[in-house]
Amino acid sequence: MRKGRPESLLGRVGRLASGRRPRKGYAGGREKPNAVGILSFEVSVLMSKAAQLWRALEDDRLTCLRNVALRHEGVRRLVSQQDDVIVSLVLAEITDALAVLAGAVSRLSRRCTDPLLQGFDAAFADLVKNGADPLCFEYSGRKMEHKVKKMERFVLVGVYLHRQLQTMSELEQNLQLTVANPDACRLHPGAVAELKTKVLWQKQQVKLLRDDSLWVRTFDYVTRLLGRSLFSIVSRIRHAFGGQLEAEEPAASGLPVSLRSPVASADQVFAGQCFPVPGRGSSLPPTWSIKTDMVNKTLLTSTLEPRLGLPNAPPATIGAAALAPQFARVILAIQKHAASPCLIDPYERDELYSMLTSSMKTSLRGRLKPKASVPTPLDPDMAAEQRAAMDRTLEWLAPLAKNTVKWHLERNFEQERLVPSYNVCLVQTLYFADQKKTEEAIVELLVGLDFLWRYRREVNERAVAV
Repeated sequence: MRKGRPESLLGRVGRLASGRRPRKGYAGGREKPNAVGILSFEVSVLMSKAAQLWRALEDDRLTCLRNVALRHEGVRRLVSQQDDVIVSLVLAEITDALAVLAGAVSRLSRRCTDPLLQGFDAAFADLVKNGADPLCFEYSGRKMEHKVKKMERFVLVGVYLHRQLQTMSELEQNLQLTVANPDACRLHPGAVAELKTKVLWQKQQVKLLRDDSLWVRTFDYVTRLLGRSLFSIVSRIRHAFGGQLEAEEPAASGLPVSLRSPVASADQVFAGQCFPVPGRGSSLPPTWSIKTDMVNKTLLTSTLEPRLGLPNAPPATIGAAALAPQFARVILAIQKHAASPCLIDPYERDELYSMLTSSMKTSLRGRLKPKASVPTPLDPDMAAEQRAAMDRTLEWLAPLAKNTVKWHLERNFEQERLVPSYNVCLVQTLYFADQKKTEEAIVELLVGLDFLWRYRREVNERAVAV
């Protein structure tokens, strides 16, 4: 018999809306004894993280990160000017995410019936330590792309199923309240029958979605899919970070290697919009100049000592002092007030001052005290020069602050509960920034902001006097 074409997700949703019955499929409407069940939403989050980790290691994404984001002036000024240091920080963040995923898959493997999957711990440790894959768990490149798309589809169906379950719960509550209220039943005799029809229709919707989701899949199925994907991700990490910049293009191009691959603009990167285009990877693998031993050591350390929280920041950095969100709010507030200094009221000024650290307050008082008794010169050229200096500083400092806020928003509990979305690396934030240098830049901005505020006030007072 000729097999029909597989049904797309949009077609599935459209069929659900029209009330048609499903084709005979994977589960046949019944859960298997070893089915994932309600844990499907947790597994969906793991699949979303695995798919995003693979996407983050694609050629276009790494090329964009290497040639634009990590060469940004703010990263070079505050984090490090050495490529090896920046690359090691990126690698550590990726391997930490991989280790967390491996731990979750390991817990799932204990509920499998296949002995090979039950031994996922030992197989993954052997892969990390020795690079061995005797069971050939690693997917090929093209097959891994297919599996990533399948995981992304499971994530979308899981999100839709979660919404439909919430709707069904609300309808059932409304039905119970209506039945428990005799007066409402007398006033609206058809309301109960209508609500019962809606509940029955909603239950059918939920049943159809469950048949298409991870709900009816077994622990063996999801562990095999996630585990083999992690094997492929480890191989991709070693390929992307373990090689040297030895790929050569024909000399006729006349360009250095770092400029021969397509890159996005800095605004796109720092807005989280530098995404890979499926099927359009760079012609050369964007390997990083880092030793293979360092890659293996980082993988081994992250796997043996997984960190659930943030990585350990070096001393004298903002992350080590746990001040990254506070510094980001200060910088963004300065950027907002710099657009219209004359509109700063005393409450906003005091609020901004209260967010500063003790060292910044001391430095700011020392800079502003000598100017307090001196009238502000009405020099437009000096004001324009001060404005230009602030704009130059904010041009490289504000993106780091925005990325810090975005990084924390992407990793809050509510965002990660269903579909986590990671578009910013930690090295692109203020977490690894040098605290002393950042405080000096902020104090310079505040001094410039104070000058512009006093200048505009003086101009307005003289205009009113005239």
